[in-house]
Amino acid sequence: MLVGLKQLAQKEALTTALRKIKHTKNRQISQAFSHTYLVGAVIVLILSPIALLTDRKPLT
Repeated sequence: MLVGLKQLAQKEALTTALRKIKHTKNRQISQAFSHTYLVGAVIVLILSPIALLTDRKPLT
């Protein structure tokens, strides 16, 4: 009986630990994607005016 209670407590502790690990992993993945999109947006914002200046002038 005592072994069963210990195993039940161990199962609860393991379930809680795995839930915390999953939550932390998902949060870090979301944060990484957020940073990636932010870097991409900054690059586009910086290079957009340069792209407007590279138009060729029509030959007359």
